[in-house]
Amino acid sequence: MVSNTFEHLADDKQLRIRQTLLHEFSTYPLAQAQVARIVADAGIARGAFYKYFSDLTDAYHYVLNIALYEIHKSMPTVPTTDNVETYIESIKRFVQETDKTGYRDLIELHYRYNEGFLGNEPSKMFSGDKSANQWAITLLYHQTIKDIILDPGTISERLAQLRFVLTRN
Repeated sequence: MVSNTFEHLADDKQLRIRQTLLHEFSTYPLAQAQVARIVADAGIARGAFYKYFSDLTDAYHYVLNIALYEIHKSMPTVPTTDNVETYIESIKRFVQETDKTGYRDLIELHYRYNEGFLGNEPSKMFSGDKSANQWAITLLYHQTIKDIILDPGTISERLAQLRFVLTRN
């Protein structure tokens, strides 16, 4: 978790550090990322880095969480079979805009290398009458996004496959 010290930095310094972290983690898998490169590129002391973040993994999670927030903010809160088209349009928009936002390489490296390096967590549990459907739909959406990021040339086929599965009776 980013420290309070970091939170109290001037906005321009926070932005510079955030951009440096994004560049590092979009260029190198977490296992190859280096504090030395980050501090040199951000123009901060090594000790300052450790005042802001406990380690590289902490810094990585900070940047990844920003990216994930940006990615998810335009998506409907709860995926259902009633908002399939809304979700598919959100996926298309995200995939098409990832290059512009600068998150595509970060997310691709996350799926390719860092996800396994960091370890996996179980999927979210849902409650209620439609909890099994909610769980399945959520997993299908996330896997579709992952597959598209890793193989962008298959976006049309993957979205058609997702639409077919979620709209058949």
